[in-house]
Amino acid sequence: MVSEKTIQNLINNSGEVLVTITLPTHKKGEESKQDPIRFKNLLAEASKKIEKKISKNGYAESFLKPAKELLDKPLFWSHVDRGLAVYITEDSFDVYKLPYKVEEQVFVNDHFLITPLLPMTSMDGSFTVLAVSRQNLRLLRCTRNFVHDITPPEIVTSIEDYLEVDPQKQLQFHSGAQPQKAMYFGHNANEEDKMVVVEMFFREVEKEITKTLKRIKDPVIMVGLTENLSLYSKINSYKRVLDTKINRNPDELSEKELKDRGWEIIKDYFLSDMYKSLDKFSEASNEKFSNNLGEIVEATVMGKSQNIFISKGEKKWGFYDEDNHTVQYTNNPNGNDVELLNWLSITGFKRGSNVYILPKEEMPIRSTVAAEFRF
Repeated sequence: MVSEKTIQNLINNSGEVLVTITLPTHKKGEESKQDPIRFKNLLAEASKKIEKKISKNGYAESFLKPAKELLDKPLFWSHVDRGLAVYITEDSFDVYKLPYKVEEQVFVNDHFLITPLLPMTSMDGSFTVLAVSRQNLRLLRCTRNFVHDITPPEIVTSIEDYLEVDPQKQLQFHSGAQPQKAMYFGHNANEEDKMVVVEMFFREVEKEITKTLKRIKDPVIMVGLTENLSLYSKINSYKRVLDTKINRNPDELSEKELKDRGWEIIKDYFLSDMYKSLDKFSEASNEKFSNNLGEIVEATVMGKSQNIFISKGEKKWGFYDEDNHTVQYTNNPNGNDVELLNWLSITGFKRGSNVYILPKEEMPIRSTVAAEFRF
């Protein structure tokens, strides 16, 4: 899971050589077989860049050893998502599987490239929708624009299948003073008997669902009819389920509709400050808002920037001249230049700014960068 704490930990790394490698990946098909090969090529590129900075014999080989070990792990490559971000220092190695595509690149500097991860804390962060149903239980991993069914394959997803797999599961339970056998579909089964069977079914599937959720650590929105939500909530042991639930029969909704309804809740919970700031922007001139990169960089260095918005996928190279408080741009970056939008993001985090990555079409006045100032 990528959180602001994740970003802060990456920012706090220091050293002459920090390596960031990003790669678009594929879940299946012929292109997926090329992912390890392309990653191997990126490691070769990283090795050359490391050797330019530190020419000590065997240093680059040792530095990249943990990353190279991924090439011998076919199971790793069979469970990738749409993108991969790898961060390497002399004594740490972190890998993030991302639910969106990233650029294929190698970045070697005294700081990491954090912008590939920032969408996970803003618009493209993942969340999970649990459709609590007796007929078609589903677990869907979502971003704002994508949805993927991650229902554990080992579970049954309906009460009918649950009882068919092992009819003994429906036999002995108490109804009133006397134990009795109650068939879920039997004419003699009352509502209380049926709910006991439903609870048994939910208890059975909850184990594997929670195991999956603990691995991905996403926030969860539950969708279902009131009695099913109440029953599942009682037995649920996963801690990141949102209090707000969608009271609707999920069997009537497609995966996309479930994702869209979940997104409306997620954005209100986690992105309300961002949307409030966006609503303040307009084409009208206002000294508390700017879309000028140089002005925003200077304001951020001074601790003035409250909210910073950066267009996803954009790059600007150059450096900040601290003596003259100006930004110098270049089209041909050399060893002294940095990717300015990434540098701005890092500086913003250090100065207490909120930093968001947005699609170009959702940026204030379609700009590359924008900011709301504190004063």
